[in-house]
Amino acid sequence: MIYINYQGAIDQNRQKMDKNLRDILVPLDFREPSLNALKYAINLAKRFNGKIHLLHVLEMGGFLADLFLSVDEVVKVTDKAKNSLNKIAEEIIVPEGLEVATRIERGRPHEKILAVAHELHPRMVVMGENHQGTDSEQVLGVTVEQVTLNCEVPVITTKGTYDDLGGLMLVPLDLTKKTGRQISSAVLYAKHYNLRVRLVSAIIGGVSARESRIYKKLKKAKETFEKNGIECGVKLFPRSETPPYQRVLEYAGQIDATIILVMTHQEGYTYDNYIGAFAHHIINESRIPVLSLTSSASTFDYEEVLRDFLDPLSIMERDPLKPQKGSRFSLRKSSPKNE
Repeated sequence: MIYINYQGAIDQNRQKMDKNLRDILVPLDFREPSLNALKYAINLAKRFNGKIHLLHVLEMGGFLADLFLSVDEVVKVTDKAKNSLNKIAEEIIVPEGLEVATRIERGRPHEKILAVAHELHPRMVVMGENHQGTDSEQVLGVTVEQVTLNCEVPVITTKGTYDDLGGLMLVPLDLTKKTGRQISSAVLYAKHYNLRVRLVSAIIGGVSARESRIYKKLKKAKETFEKNGIECGVKLFPRSETPPYQRVLEYAGQIDATIILVMTHQEGYTYDNYIGAFAHHIINESRIPVLSLTSSASTFDYEEVLRDFLDPLSIMERDPLKPQKGSRFSLRKSSPKNE
């Protein structure tokens, strides 16, 4: 492992770093998508004087192939990657007044990204797309798929040259037990980054919209956002043969949403239904950035942001998925029942 810190020794006080949540991890493969993701991360970091961690993973040819690499060859490849990271840090990040560290790892990219994210526990990971295939056959590469599915911190995946979170976050909701955490996370980001919110879902049964459980959940969630001073709208699509993820993506374009927040599920990439493959489709096909959260990534300690959080309908208290011991989840503040 090679770790170069441009502005001083590595901060040994992890507790302080966790409290400040200044770190943003940006995996770079030196291709355009990851460089665009870096620009996005820089603009985010400038909001809170963040620290950028550049990570490049040297993916060799496997165990047998590596046997035929000489030490000199490995050193040469490593030095080349190190110099490339250093140049990006010096020419792109340092002029923005941000602290930056560069890091080289060797192995499978998704495994190393997850390991470094676990070690640093940054505010978020920002990644560029790494699609495989062409045109309509494009699918997420293994790296993005595995990181968004398993990362214990929030992951933003970007396409194109988006600069920032923008002003409108689209939040698709379903009837799963994780919705409470998704709502609390959406409140967090909306308050911290001054975002408007649009909640969206689709009828997938035979009931009318106003009699559906999801309609009632949307109304309750909307009230929670508005009680917390966040502008919030609701859109419920009627039953249709069109897959819900397609309708959400079309709606995102209609309202000029700037980011979509989704929850990923461990079973999510193995079968094609609304709850399962929905997040995978959104991440794969969205033209705007997507903020994905695993169950563990929806835990946080942003008490300074949500100190006055209001939960008039006890949405969070009804969430049966309680945090594991030692997690960073601390949001349990509710308004009085009669409020």
